Amino acid sequence: MEILGQSALGTDIHYTLLGDTNLPKFVLLGGIHGDEPEGSKIVFDFIEFAKGKTEDFRACVIAVPSYNPDGLAKNERTNGNGVDLNRNFPSSDWNIEHRAPRYYPGPNPSSESETRGLVSLLNKLKPFLVIHCHTYIPQINYTGIESKVWAQILAKDFGHPVTEDIGYPTPGSLGQYCLHNLKAACVCIELPEEVAPDVAWRMVGPSILEIARSGP
Repeated sequence: MEILGQSALGTDIHYTLLGDTNLPKFVLLGGIHGDEPEGSKIVFDFIEFAKGKTEDFRACVIAVPSYNPDGLAKNERTNGNGVDLNRNFPSSDWNIEHRAPRYYPGPNPSSESETRGLVSLLNKLKPFLVIHCHTYIPQINYTGIESKVWAQILAKDFGHPVTEDIGYPTPGSLGQYCLHNLKAACVCIELPEEVAPDVAWRMVGPSILEIARSGP
């Protein structure tokens, strides 16, 4: 287990490397919004399932299960500074406009320690794909046409739509940062709210494993 950085309130943010670190890499991230614990749980479950079973992986998975530990501890969307971490990335479209306090993007892009830690890791490891796990209206949402193929793989057992548009603008989001700045594919898994862990695993676990076993 490695440390990505610290949260706004000083909690370590951990990640686990699964597979040969010389292989192409993809990021599996959960808990970006603290009131969406199902997204965090699916990443924890992936880590536990994959430990000791990575011999056939053709990609190294960087699994970050609790990206927003402050929010998860309080069951709140934002981090310890009241910032929506999925609006704080230094994407070229970042702006301070927000429709409600829960979407506050921070005073400037990368103002938050969580964001700086993840951006540094992404730029160091250069993943071919970023998957982030949430709960909302169930869908597999992709950012940029190059991401669609990964969304379709993830949707195989999901039972809900693949979408290109979440339904509203998301400036400063992880998806926008991957598209415009990192030049990496990015897919957002929106699990059903309060989905049981075993059901969530059947919906996306095998498909995430398929990507790890096939590589880019």
